Amino acid sequence: MITNYSQALSYLRRSVPSGSKRFPGSLGLDRQKEILRRLNNPQDKIKTIHIAGTSGKGSTASYLSSLLVGQGFNVGLTVSPHLLDVRERFQINNQLISQKEFVIYLNQIIPVIEEVKKTNFGKPTFFEILIALAFYIFHQKQVDYAVVETGLGGLSDGSNVINSSNKVVVLTKIGLDHTNILGPNLTTIATQKAGIIHPHNPCFSIHQTNSVKQVFDQAATQNQTIINYISRQNISHVQSQNFNLIYDFSFQGLSLKSLIVNSIGLYQTENSALALSVVKFLSDRDKFVLDIKNIYQSIFDCHFSGRADIQKIKQKTLILDGAHNPQKMRSLVKSLKLFFPGQKFTFLLAFKQRKDFSKMIKMILPIADQVVLTKFKVTSQDMIQLSQPQLSLNRLFTRLNFFNFKNISDQSEALNFVLTSNNPIVVTGSLYLLGEIYPLLN
Repeated sequence: MITNYSQALSYLRRSVPSGSKRFPGSLGLDRQKEILRRLNNPQDKIKTIHIAGTSGKGSTASYLSSLLVGQGFNVGLTVSPHLLDVRERFQINNQLISQKEFVIYLNQIIPVIEEVKKTNFGKPTFFEILIALAFYIFHQKQVDYAVVETGLGGLSDGSNVINSSNKVVVLTKIGLDHTNILGPNLTTIATQKAGIIHPHNPCFSIHQTNSVKQVFDQAATQNQTIINYISRQNISHVQSQNFNLIYDFSFQGLSLKSLIVNSIGLYQTENSALALSVVKFLSDRDKFVLDIKNIYQSIFDCHFSGRADIQKIKQKTLILDGAHNPQKMRSLVKSLKLFFPGQKFTFLLAFKQRKDFSKMIKMILPIADQVVLTKFKVTSQDMIQLSQPQLSLNRLFTRLNFFNFKNISDQSEALNFVLTSNNPIVVTGSLYLLGEIYPLLN
């Protein structure tokens, strides 16, 4: 019996995989199904919205949760990874459950976790326990909708256990990431992401490249459904104003003028529009009347730590963004150029190992005045996360003839150093870096 929050975190940390085979794949998915079977499959007793993709999953999930809460529903939200607190994975109406509740619910499923350990399925992982706990909590809380972000991929992801035909599938932008696990090209990655489409699931996707769209459409046909694509025709008149974005949205009879997104991240127009299309569908399917005023408020109020998040510290402007692949970094740089025209920046950087840091750095350098490199080691997530060694980054900067860089391994020291800059400061390269930096801002 776990008696306090600290013991609960220690219990979970003991389940973080280590070694070379850290992604359990189909074995992990089978084990996840066994855990949930022993919990009486709570995931199939609630209405779910299941989200996969390379970029925008967390933001789209948050917009969906915010919009549905704004319409008066009781909503569960689970995201992966969490940024600052593991309870981000079991939000109810966009609020963390209490530490006391977390301990109570975890104690209720631990007997099942310990039973499964003794079977041929083996020891459940950190992610598998938390996904099972999220579904269990959402069912106990009797949510009207559960918004579920996948972890890695889709097909073999531990969240891919929802067998209800009323599940709604959402597919965000597909790009190259986790290629060592998901495959070397967009087609293989799209195949993995499309694995969350089950028979008759209504599907929604942002516009994709032709190769990705072909994979998605084929998966939809095999599962006797179609995909509703949100394209540039649904998102129009995008403007920037006072660190906000304004756009018009239209989809299947719903027309909204001058929606205000409280972000400088251009990608949030697409993510919020994708979420809006799903809410419009749900209003038709589940027979509720949309409160238009609350839609505007929900979109504006939705704030994202770690996604183009602007903070003022010691009269300095910090932009914190967890861009960790070339697709995300390209979007961040585009947003910075739009809102800070002609400006140079000081960057505080660290990248997770096995990321395409070379492409990302080449995108940053044209707007970089100075770069500070730091590092991280995170042991409180789905897997142990290590940053790319600084020596390899140093070599790249030198090869690219950029010499105004500095290595400061201690994150607090690195943050204090960049805060002496006269430029706007951008902290980016990994959500795991941001998870270490945010607590230091206070």
